[in-house]
Amino acid sequence: MKEFAGKHFLLIVENNSVPFDKRVWREALALKDSGAEVSVIAPIYETDKDKFEIVERVNIFRYNLRFSSGSKIGYIYEYFIAFVKTIFLFNKLLKKGKFDVVHVANPPDIFWPLALYCKILRIKFIFDEHDLTPETLLSRFEISKEKAGIIYEILRLFQTLSYKYSDAIISTNESYRKRAVESISKNKDKVFVVRNGPDTRKFKSVPVNEDLKKGKKYLFAYIGIMAVQDGVDYIVNAANSLIKKKKFDDFIIYLIGSGSDTDRLKKMTADFKLEEYIKFTGRIPDEPALEILSTADICLSPDPFNPLNDSSTMNKVMEFMSLSKPIVSFDLTEAKFSAQDAAMYVKNNNVDAFAEGIMKLIIDKDCRIQMGRAGKKRVDEVLSWQKQIIYLINVYKYVLFKN
Repeated sequence: MKEFAGKHFLLIVENNSVPFDKRVWREALALKDSGAEVSVIAPIYETDKDKFEIVERVNIFRYNLRFSSGSKIGYIYEYFIAFVKTIFLFNKLLKKGKFDVVHVANPPDIFWPLALYCKILRIKFIFDEHDLTPETLLSRFEISKEKAGIIYEILRLFQTLSYKYSDAIISTNESYRKRAVESISKNKDKVFVVRNGPDTRKFKSVPVNEDLKKGKKYLFAYIGIMAVQDGVDYIVNAANSLIKKKKFDDFIIYLIGSGSDTDRLKKMTADFKLEEYIKFTGRIPDEPALEILSTADICLSPDPFNPLNDSSTMNKVMEFMSLSKPIVSFDLTEAKFSAQDAAMYVKNNNVDAFAEGIMKLIIDKDCRIQMGRAGKKRVDEVLSWQKQIIYLINVYKYVLFKN
């Protein structure tokens, strides 16, 4: 039975395009498969350029947006424009028919006024917290709460208001759920965990392509955003450490993705004369990305310890696990929950420790194989998106039929 036949759900995301945003896209498809009509509002970005298109029976409405290059003023301008254009599209779509649920993904936490608007219209509102926005500020600019001052307090307020006015809150892990429950303890029953594992029906291993190694014996890989808080500079520095300190250079590293820190990372690579060893692919489709990851001997999760990363679930970790790849990671709470025996955890924020972790896995092939098997098993049994769909459906049942 199609649980949501006759219902119309609207998903909104600001910090990524759709279908490129894998979580939002998986949610949209799961809801569509449950019988609902599904629409999405998102910005135009790179390959997702049309202002309107229908993809797999999901209606996608997009708007032009100039993303911040990394400055605080740039983010304020970006979010203001995004809010105005999103509300404009929302009202335009509303004239064609009422939505049953509006589902907003962060960051940023700017759409809580839309939750109030939805209450007036008797539309249910779900807040899907992908990142802890106040902690993102601290991590992105490497500052303390005290130094962040009024900006941090405003972000905490927006986060709290997002919690308060939502009919349900989706957290990606227990650390995030704990934050939400602490803020709205009287309404803790409306906070749900829907994890963010890969859809292993689509994200799965492909044949190895040895040509990608460019004559090197080992291939290491990273996939994801490249902003300061993502720690990709630890990979560049670790590569330099492997060559200069450990006298090991029989490797090539593929960095898949892009972000506000990409130019600095490329300059670091050039300054260290590592162009032979580090390849930047930019944002690429799943097919070539899967070929690189399937060929990789070791996958890298360099997110440094900070208030955001320690509490966050890294999508790439579960993607690596789904492909049976061993991982090197810093010693982060949620990374350890996700990967468990699939990763080697090294001293936080230490370049030499990260490089040493890579060397240990290079030396111990049996350990790599065991880690890969453990990771694949955990994804298949617990973390895959197929296992999470039921929790997403339960959130919608709660707001539609129980709340």
